[in-house]
Amino acid sequence: MADPLLPARLLYAISEQSADLFYATGFFAPDPFLLVHDQTGSRHMVVSALEMDRARRSARVDHVHEWSLIQTQYQQRHPQEKGDEKQLIAFFLQSLSIQRALVSHDFPLGLADHLRAAGIDLTPVEGAFWPERQYKRPEEVAAVETALARTGEAMTLAIELIRAARIGADGWLYHGGEPLTSERVRGEIHAFLVRHGATPQHTIVAGGRQSADPHEAGSGPLPAHQPIILDIFPRMTQSGYWGDMTRTVCRGTPSDRLQRIWAAVQGAQAVAMARIRAGVDGQVVHAAVTAHLTAAGFPTGRTAEGLQEGFFHGTGHGLGLEIHEGPRIGQRGQILETGHLVTVEPGLYYPDLGGVRLEDVVLVEAEGCRNLTQLPQFLQV
Repeated sequence: MADPLLPARLLYAISEQSADLFYATGFFAPDPFLLVHDQTGSRHMVVSALEMDRARRSARVDHVHEWSLIQTQYQQRHPQEKGDEKQLIAFFLQSLSIQRALVSHDFPLGLADHLRAAGIDLTPVEGAFWPERQYKRPEEVAAVETALARTGEAMTLAIELIRAARIGADGWLYHGGEPLTSERVRGEIHAFLVRHGATPQHTIVAGGRQSADPHEAGSGPLPAHQPIILDIFPRMTQSGYWGDMTRTVCRGTPSDRLQRIWAAVQGAQAVAMARIRAGVDGQVVHAAVTAHLTAAGFPTGRTAEGLQEGFFHGTGHGLGLEIHEGPRIGQRGQILETGHLVTVEPGLYYPDLGGVRLEDVVLVEAEGCRNLTQLPQFLQV
C-alpha cells in the first residue's frame, strides 16, 4: 500500500549520460526519460513511442508508460491545454499520488521549480543517489574486466607502434618516414577501440615535457629518450562500464633520473596495493604513497617559477558506470569496503622532464585487493 508521507525517488535525464538512470533501468537512450520509484517500491518509466517496445523488452522496471497516452489523459482533464513536458510530468506524478520525492543533485532546475509549484516537495539527495552503486556485483566486475581487456589491447597496440618507430638524428620518433605524433598514436587507439565495441574518451598520449601536466592530451611529434604517458579510458558501448589504464614508456635510452622516477612510481603503486583492503581509510593509503615517494627523494612542491612538481593528485578513484565515481583514495578520508573497484595511479611530474604515471584497477576484498589489470609494466621499449 502506498504511503503518501514516504518520499518517492525521481530521475529525469538522458541515460547515456546519467549513470544513476542507466544503473536503475539498464536502458540506454539518447533522449531524456522519466523514472519514478513510487511509495510502494514499484518502478515506473515514461518514454516516447519511439522507445516503447524496446523499453518493454529490456528495461529493468515494473511499468513502462508512453508519453502520448499520458498527454491524452491530461487533455481529457484539461481540454483547453496541450500539456508541455513539465505539466505532463506533474500530472503523472499526481496520478501516482506522489507528494514528496527525492531527486538527484543534478535534477533539472526548471522542472524542479514547476513540480514544487504544483505541490510536490522535492529534496535533492546529498552524495550518491544510489549508494549501492559503489559495491560492484560479480557481473559488474566482469563488465569492467572486459573493458580493461579491450583497454589493454589498445595500450599494447600503441606501445608496439612506439616500439616500431625509428629514432631520428633530431631526437624525434619517426614511423613510415613521417614523424610519429601524439595524434597518430591516439588515432590508432581510437580506431581499435571503436572496432571492438568501445567509445574512447580524451585519450592521453603526451610525450616529453607535455607529460608534466597530468591531463594534457598531448600533441605533435613524440620525443625519443623521454617519457611518453599513455592514459586510455574507454567506455564499453553495450555494457556502459569503463576501463582505465595508464602506462609510461620511453623509446630509446631513458636517463638515470627518469629511471629512478619510474621505479619510485612503480614502488608507490605496490605500497598502495599492499595496504588496500576492506576497512582501510583511503587517506591512509594515500599518505603511505606520498611518504614512499618523498622517502625515495621525490617530494611534492613548486618550482622557483611556481609550477607544481612531484605527486599532486589523488592515488585513485572509483570506476564503474562513470570514469570517476566513489570511493576516492586521496587526502579526504573514505573507508574502503568489500566490492569497491578503484584505480591505483600514483605519478610524479617535473616541468623540466615530464611525467610518469602508472595505473591499474583493483577490486577491494576482505583481506586485500585483486588487480584486474593484466598488462605488464615496463619503461623502455
